[in-house]
Amino acid sequence: MPARASMRILFAPLVFCAALTLALFNTAGPAHAADDPKAFVSDVSERAIAIISDSAASMKQREDAFRDLLRETADLDRIAAFALGQYLRTPGEAQRNEYRKLVETFIVKVYVTRLSDYNDEKLDVLSAQMRGDNQAIVKSEIRFTNGREPVTVDWWLVKSGDGYKIFDVNVVGIWLAQEQRSTFSSVIRNNGGNFDSLLEHLRAQIGKAEKGDLSGIASGG
Repeated sequence: MPARASMRILFAPLVFCAALTLALFNTAGPAHAADDPKAFVSDVSERAIAIISDSAASMKQREDAFRDLLRETADLDRIAAFALGQYLRTPGEAQRNEYRKLVETFIVKVYVTRLSDYNDEKLDVLSAQMRGDNQAIVKSEIRFTNGREPVTVDWWLVKSGDGYKIFDVNVVGIWLAQEQRSTFSSVIRNNGGNFDSLLEHLRAQIGKAEKGDLSGIASGG
């Protein structure tokens, strides 16, 4: 893989963490945020930064709070299913249930660790474009206090009941759920179609994250 492409893949999840946590405080209440895609993104960001900025909370308490927020605001079932690609029907029921739990834990462990590095940046929600009746793309921009060039982040939202949920995020040209789909498919394919190999991969990545070692995780290492 070219060095520039590799760096983009490594950088994307880092900026995604910033995108989740950084926003101007939003005066719109939860009811307004529920049916307005721009307000929804601002609301999620505000709540996430409050969780990560709580210095009185332990790591476990922050992980638990972030897990609750993730379950509420992201379509985890759809993301987990999408990430399996052609192998969606490969796992049995027990494997599927464990996979779903591991994906959620993987997201929580990795991103809460990364999120703690973002405190002073600012996310501006710029615009929203509907895609049909059930989807929206929200464009936002992260502005860095250290003078780094702003980074554009696109949020792919899907309708859920009376509101929205996050399905994917595009950072530096990479849709992260789609990137993870490529990684998961490669793991299964390279192990002869054995679905347990993906479960082992996820357990290993979670174990590394618990030790604070995120090397290689961003690129599916």
